[in-house]
Amino acid sequence: MAREMKDISLDEGDDILIDSGDLVIAESTATHQRQLLLNNKGDFKENPTICAGVFNYLNDENFEGMIRAINVEFCRDGMIVSDIKLNKDGSIETNAVYQ
Repeated sequence: MAREMKDISLDEGDDILIDSGDLVIAESTATHQRQLLLNNKGDFKENPTICAGVFNYLNDENFEGMIRAINVEFCRDGMIVSDIKLNKDGSIETNAVYQ
C-alpha cells in the first residue's frame, strides 16, 4: 500500500512555499522524485551520495544506465518502483510510490 509522504512544499522555482507567513506542508512524492532526478551527487551535503543527476546523461547514449541510476535512487529513498520510461520527446515517466 502506498504511503503518503508529507513535507515542506516548494514552488515552481524550488523555493520554500510560504502562505500567510507559514510554511506549506503537502504531499511531496513528486517533489522528492524531481529532486532525486535533477540534482547531482554531492548537492545535498548531509547525504552526498544520493541523486541521479540525469543531466549528466544528456550527451551519453547510456540510457539504460540513467534508468538504472533513477531506479537505485528511488529505491534507496524508500519507494517501490513499478516502471521508469524514457519517452521519445525526452521526458522521463516514472511510476513509483513510497511503501
